[in-house]
Amino acid sequence: MKRILPFLLFLVTILTGCGGQKPVTIQTMRPADISIDPSIQTVLLIDRTKPSKKGHWVNIGEGLITGEMPEQDKAAAQELLNSLKNALQSSPRYEVLIASERLEGNSLTAAFPEPLPEHLQFNMLNRYRADALIVLEVMDSDFIITEGKRRVKKTVGSGKERREIEVDEYYAEGVGNIKVGIRLYNPRNKELIDQQLISQTNTWRGAADSKAGAIAALISRSAAVRELCAKIGHDYAYKVAPMPVTLRRVFYTKSKNSTELEAGGRLAEVGQWQEAIMTWESGIKNAIKPKDAGRMAYNIAVAYEVLGDLEKAYRWAQDAYVKYGNKQARTYAQQLGARMNDEQTLQSQLQ
Repeated sequence: MKRILPFLLFLVTILTGCGGQKPVTIQTMRPADISIDPSIQTVLLIDRTKPSKKGHWVNIGEGLITGEMPEQDKAAAQELLNSLKNALQSSPRYEVLIASERLEGNSLTAAFPEPLPEHLQFNMLNRYRADALIVLEVMDSDFIITEGKRRVKKTVGSGKERREIEVDEYYAEGVGNIKVGIRLYNPRNKELIDQQLISQTNTWRGAADSKAGAIAALISRSAAVRELCAKIGHDYAYKVAPMPVTLRRVFYTKSKNSTELEAGGRLAEVGQWQEAIMTWESGIKNAIKPKDAGRMAYNIAVAYEVLGDLEKAYRWAQDAYVKYGNKQARTYAQQLGARMNDEQTLQSQLQ
């Protein structure tokens, strides 16, 4: 397995704030949706959507009707596996390989075929020295185009001659739908870890001053299907692997009555979080109004989260709400509690 990254990697981005608050982003990891045996360290991605010889001519006949040809599905399947591989490589969890073979599967319906026979599972496992198989087994797609004409307003001329007129505009709309089926096998334990049918749809539009131009401006069927496949591959990675995510927090920077709140805010803006914490702690003791004390307690919670100490962040968020009545801190404490639970799950997944 790749060298495990630190659990918390921070990139602090300070943007223009409004209402006396500034945002900060935290780069971290979220656990996979399902926990997988830590002994599985190398996964092999397989395309099992090759039309069988028995159904080859049926697929060609269907393709003549729908515009969907076998080579297009092959490219779409490859796009999905490449997207899945690229996403998984941003996680420290696995080494990822893609099989060069394309295995025969059920290409006649949008239903799963029988599971991959055990002897084929072990054959692929041993050939690539992998620990588990992620197999694309269903690929069913369509792309429906509608077209028409409408009246639209268009500005012509310039200066004093500038005016608005109505003209005919031709438009084309393409709706892409795709359903794929993915299985995750652990052959050594004779276990089917995951089986999921995933649907994805999107709409593309094109417009021009002619019917042919509108069609030409529309995305092609093959490109639309590849785009949908790439999205599915990227999203599936989050189900089976811990993945990087970006969290957004805010901290208070303005106060009419507390110089410490503002001074700590300036320190935080330049990444001096420890110094900011000490300034805000001092400010809480000197606060004239409970509102300022609550905001500084909230800020301290944010600072500790940025520094990676979730327990202290959680305690300070609780204090901000319970002791000083900062309503925003109640939701924040819940978010931190969820993060602490996620961290425990994450550590077990990254053993």
